[in-house]
Amino acid sequence: MKQTSRLLILLIILLAFWLRLYHLPDLPPGLNFDEAGNGAAALDILRDGPRLWWRIGGGKEPLWPYIIALTTTVLGNIPLALRLPAALAGTLTVAAVYPLTVRLVRQSGLRQARAAGLLAATGVAVSAWHLHFSRLGFRAILLPLLASLAAYFFLRGLKTWPARRSFVLAAGFTALAVYTYLAARLFPLVPLIYLLVLFLRNPNRAAARLRAAQAAAYLGLTVLFLLPLVIYFARYPADLLARSAAVSIFNPAWNQGDLPAAVWRTLRLTLSTFAGLRGDANPLVNLPGEPAIPWWLAPFFILGLVDTLGRGLSRQGQTTPLLLLPIWWVVMLLPAILAPEGAPHHLRLIGTLGPTYILLAWGMVRLTGWLGRPARLAPAGRVLPALPYLILAALTFNSYFVRWPASTDFTLPFDLYAVRLASEIAAAPPETVYILPMDIRAGPEARHYTLDYLLANQQPRRYHYLPVDEANAQAVLRQAAASAQQLRVVRWTADKHIEADARELVAFLLATNARLVDRQAFPVYNIETYRPLAGATFTLPDIDRPAHTVFEDRLRLEAVYLPASAAPGTVLPVAVRLFPLAKMTADYKASLRLVDPSGARVAQKDRVLLHPYHQGASLWPPEAVNEYYLLDIPPDAPAGNYTVTLVIYHPDTLAPLVAGGQAEIPLGQVRID
Repeated sequence: MKQTSRLLILLIILLAFWLRLYHLPDLPPGLNFDEAGNGAAALDILRDGPRLWWRIGGGKEPLWPYIIALTTTVLGNIPLALRLPAALAGTLTVAAVYPLTVRLVRQSGLRQARAAGLLAATGVAVSAWHLHFSRLGFRAILLPLLASLAAYFFLRGLKTWPARRSFVLAAGFTALAVYTYLAARLFPLVPLIYLLVLFLRNPNRAAARLRAAQAAAYLGLTVLFLLPLVIYFARYPADLLARSAAVSIFNPAWNQGDLPAAVWRTLRLTLSTFAGLRGDANPLVNLPGEPAIPWWLAPFFILGLVDTLGRGLSRQGQTTPLLLLPIWWVVMLLPAILAPEGAPHHLRLIGTLGPTYILLAWGMVRLTGWLGRPARLAPAGRVLPALPYLILAALTFNSYFVRWPASTDFTLPFDLYAVRLASEIAAAPPETVYILPMDIRAGPEARHYTLDYLLANQQPRRYHYLPVDEANAQAVLRQAAASAQQLRVVRWTADKHIEADARELVAFLLATNARLVDRQAFPVYNIETYRPLAGATFTLPDIDRPAHTVFEDRLRLEAVYLPASAAPGTVLPVAVRLFPLAKMTADYKASLRLVDPSGARVAQKDRVLLHPYHQGASLWPPEAVNEYYLLDIPPDAPAGNYTVTLVIYHPDTLAPLVAGGQAEIPLGQVRID
């Protein structure tokens, strides 16, 4: 029987490994932002040396980037280097769940330990929930593995106490989990609550000393291993809760002033995925709506949960180790309940994966054990458990490898556009430089990490990020033009930086210093190709013609820039400087107009007035704001003196702000010739 179990677990591990490597890394295609962010963190290690924390995506723990740094060194800057560690971690989790389950059952004094272990390992191996994360380069995939190892050595430590070796290993794996993923910070509660329950079942002085000593050993060793991270958070406390505070259910933005209702809704949605009723809707990590446990397996999970609770709290026999499972499951529900966004959130629930499939397996073992008691039903008791897992394996394969890619647009979730753009940049001729405008509000951590990772070895680098404000726009374009004959500017159409150039600073500088030679359209972005003009300086003009026009004591037009002449079929650059005199109640718009000698309007540009940090006029601080506009001059515009006018108006009512009794203020004349 022992040899058979070893052969079966080996086959299960091989099946898990095959499922996690099949068509990897091509499915899923591309690279998700978080995967590439892990790659960028790994590159920081390889380039600059050891680090303990990254502020990417709200905070990134260090263990996964160090693993990625190793695979990147071996394999190079390719997607497989980011995803192979996840496949290996997922496979090792299957291997770790087996001995943990066997120990739980045996240490509880029960039979069928190997059967339960084989079923639990099989469940993890063919789980679509686990398979998704085993093929993504997300650090969270380490949590089920490290938590299972920590639980195993904790249980062994209780058995071998007062020997401390197993407790050292349990604390070590717990610390590694905390060095991996935010949700793991709650895992130390699992052994501590379990020890408390053991004491409460036998509340005497000797038991109190024993459990206190065990708790102190486990917690003390865990804190000791976590000391570098503790010191870091003591120095930078804002990083400790940066991400969790933003998504917390206690944040009014999420609970909308009704915390009990928000908790109940999140709890109900979260539990529904374990009942087979609904699943994570995010196509990044799931076939949208597919529950973590299929509905037809949910009864086995519920049976296992009820049975372990009953046995764990029973005073008959040595059954308490099974109580670790429901404690573990409940504690690791908390990350998903305390952060209601996207419930049921399979990523935040990944800490429950181990106990979930062990409980499911135990429920099946208990049911088939009951069926197998009569002699005539004994064969059914042996065969029945295999059938649901065979069905689950077939459904998982179909769900992941057939239905998910057929029904999901991977363009944005997996940055397919960035992978394509990286290929274009890599193949571009040396005289070409790419410009990637960034929304100034996003900060430097909002770079395109897919580009940074895939192009890390490109020398010299042929793309520049441009966080768009007046100083950056001039400096970056000037630097790029100094080393390139051709500038390819990425214009985002569906990316987080879609409003990067909402004030048209980059457009203004390019229109006045370069010639547009090509425009291409792709999903998520367009590319405009420019050739710098001879002598181009990429300098914004001085807005130095005084105006001193006041709009209803709210806004003052201080100065204007207007060229003396322009040609038909070109653009006319205009700039104005505005200063708020009082708080405005609306985000006013400006309308720049070109009027021909007969009084007819031949060109017009309307745009919301924006501060350099994109605040509308209602949020402007008391400081001057420069606005830049391009007016398209018709190719057939006859020669003559044209007038440029300005109207400031309410965005909803369209009512203009009046200045000196006029709604349309002349800024000056320009010669079209």
